[in-house]
Amino acid sequence: MSFIYFSILFMMIVISILMIAYLGKRWAFWFNFHFTSYSKIIYWLIVAIAGLSLVLSRALDGIFNKLSLIFNIIFAGFLCSIFILLIFDAIYLLCKKKLKPNLLLRIVYVSLVFSLFYYSHEMAVSPKTVYYQVKIDKPAHVENLRIVQLSDIHINELTSSGFIQQMIDKVNQLNADFIVITGDTLDKRLAPFTEQGFDKQFQQLKSKHGTYVIFGNHEYLNTRKQNNSEEDIINAFKQAKMKVLKDDIVYLDDIGITLIGRDDFSSVLYDVKRSTLAELMMFADKNTPVILLDHQPKDLTEPANLGVDLMISGHTHAGQIFPINLIEKLTYKNAYGLYQNEDNNFTSIVSSGYGFWGPPIRLMTRSEIVVIDVVFKKSTQ
Repeated sequence: MSFIYFSILFMMIVISILMIAYLGKRWAFWFNFHFTSYSKIIYWLIVAIAGLSLVLSRALDGIFNKLSLIFNIIFAGFLCSIFILLIFDAIYLLCKKKLKPNLLLRIVYVSLVFSLFYYSHEMAVSPKTVYYQVKIDKPAHVENLRIVQLSDIHINELTSSGFIQQMIDKVNQLNADFIVITGDTLDKRLAPFTEQGFDKQFQQLKSKHGTYVIFGNHEYLNTRKQNNSEEDIINAFKQAKMKVLKDDIVYLDDIGITLIGRDDFSSVLYDVKRSTLAELMMFADKNTPVILLDHQPKDLTEPANLGVDLMISGHTHAGQIFPINLIEKLTYKNAYGLYQNEDNNFTSIVSSGYGFWGPPIRLMTRSEIVVIDVVFKKSTQ
């Protein structure tokens, strides 16, 4: 685990240094700065802090939590500055470097950076509702079913009650048969969920058959700390009127379906034994529609082969910030949206998530609430 952590940290530092060098030099060009020896040091110090703000946010996490989250906001602004700068430099090269810096261009640049930050923040905090229709070729006790999925809410110290209430109000208008929350409800710490009253807000979620929640990798990040253990998190979720599934199988008699909630893939890093899907499927009634909740959509072949009809996941954030979404498409068979394996009558749905991780922005992705309308095969009886 430590090797993976330090590898990621090293990569983040290298990329940050490259961005710092680019931004520092190109800002100096477009804004036509004339430095004294002292002002040059101060300038590069400011640029370096902005460029390393994501690294600093990770370093301060768990020590100065609110300062850590503020550095995430700074990094979001830094990224927006980079994106607009790339556009300016592309135009500069297309004009064969005849475009000269002036006051108007500086005003345009600053305006575009603020506009991009505002727009990308809105994409992160103003979710859309996405609808999918899925046909399962097995009979149930009902002809159709509406599942509302929430994922990757990432509740932390800066999460507002308004952001959560917006989610609850939208979900409650969707007439769900049941609600599933597919991991990373917490960003890392349990305290904001309970101390800011979000557990009481979650009690307001309405559906015919209740709310089911599974763990994501972020639920596990702080489980070795006091008052943040697995048991503490499970108890808090139960207090919020959510049914916690950790390698659990539930047969919903009224509907006639089997619901499986897997523990997260990362649980093994925390000395938690995760059941294999094959072990869980031994106790599932494959004659009924089988719906699997699994936070990370790492493997779609095994559930398809074992008889799962619908797998619902999150984790990817659909990349959250370009160009990460392009990288994720190479990593996952289904990084976002709907994937179907018609040979096995298997469907995978991956949500981009309701919240966000790190910088409070989304570029070329958007937060969402997912509605899955399932139609079952008509019974011949």
